Amino acid sequence: MSPPYTPKVEVEGSFYYPYPYSLNPLPKILRHGLIPVGILAALSVGATLTLIAFILWRVMTWKMHYRTFLGYNQYVILVLNLLLADLQQSAAFLVSFHWIRTGMILAPSKPCFAQAWMLHSGDVSSGFFVLAIAVHTFYTAVHGQRVGHKTFASVIVCIWAFAYFLTGIGVGLHGHQYFVRAGAWCWVSETYEQERLAFHYIWVFIVQFGTILIYVLTFIMLRKKTSQVFAQAQQSGDMPNVATVKAVNRITALMTLYPCVYVLLTLPLSVGRMWSMAHGGAAYGDAYACVAGAMITSCGWVDSLLYTLTRRRLLRDTMPATSSRRTRGSDLDNDMGSKGITHTRTVTVEGGQMMDTLSLSLISYSRANSGAASAPHTTDYAFEHPPSPSGSIEPILPDQRPNGKNKKRMSARSQELSLERQETEDEIAPLPPGWVRHRES
Repeated sequence: MSPPYTPKVEVEGSFYYPYPYSLNPLPKILRHGLIPVGILAALSVGATLTLIAFILWRVMTWKMHYRTFLGYNQYVILVLNLLLADLQQSAAFLVSFHWIRTGMILAPSKPCFAQAWMLHSGDVSSGFFVLAIAVHTFYTAVHGQRVGHKTFASVIVCIWAFAYFLTGIGVGLHGHQYFVRAGAWCWVSETYEQERLAFHYIWVFIVQFGTILIYVLTFIMLRKKTSQVFAQAQQSGDMPNVATVKAVNRITALMTLYPCVYVLLTLPLSVGRMWSMAHGGAAYGDAYACVAGAMITSCGWVDSLLYTLTRRRLLRDTMPATSSRRTRGSDLDNDMGSKGITHTRTVTVEGGQMMDTLSLSLISYSRANSGAASAPHTTDYAFEHPPSPSGSIEPILPDQRPNGKNKKRMSARSQELSLERQETEDEIAPLPPGWVRHRES
């Protein structure tokens, strides 16, 4: 046993590390300061659990609410994983009630290990998913393409695996000496300052500064590309899909809120840690620790509130809003309410090259009678492709557009073949038996 952890002190028949690795009794400021921390943690746990259950229920009952599978909406999946990370982080601060009840923080102990593990893994994983949201927003907004389903799923798994690796590697190296009392809660021992930096601090700082940089670049490039599109459109006389441009900007703004919340709520604790490192590991005050802890544990309920307030707008801009077939054009094109920029497309030919543009295609379907296609008829139905995990889109805001006179609608047959080929590439299920596509005459 290394000297800092000896001699052990006996408390109620068990032996624990001495001060500062354990704290007995709790000072008055911590006994009172940990109460709001625990209350906000309970609020975050309740909010995240409720919202996670709601999202999972919507995923399982997607046919009742949407035209496509909600689980293929990458924005929603990223938020769901962020909420799971927030849940771990918030649950860690619930242990504050245990310290208040016992009047002491003791290590090594099961409550101390559980709090330190959930706090470390939750803090790191939530930061990684905030960064993932920033990168995903940059890729989809600037390049106008969806990340492949397999790539997206692999990244999600790798984030969780890496977060738990960073949390567990210290335990594997130092055992039960790694997680002890650190300020107002249990975390990595101050004895292992290098491990704190390598397995936690540096990654939090990368997330905080990286997300700010990414969103600055996103807005600059998106603004530049939008201006170019409209300038080229004025010259060619072919205006772009204004609704799509506005939807892309709205989605970018909505997804910016989550990194902003993370940076603002984790900044006080990060500043305190930087100050401590700059002063040779000196501890900041207990009052400051309680305020910083209350802010960081609020990430859960604030993120839940953000998603609740922006969910309808986000889903209206990223996927079909209802599974029922709407009628009349005013209902179909209600500020992109039934489109979803990642789920619909119109295939056109520009200068001899097939292009996908994000606009709603009204394609009639009629049920065949006795095996033969019935006569096409006018319809108000809007058809959406069956659910596809890898449905891709071409650039939403293309860099160059050909002259309007070179743009022409594909022939009925070539359009049908192109759509079928694209459906095969995207692994989209074939049309239901007995349904035929209405061919434009």
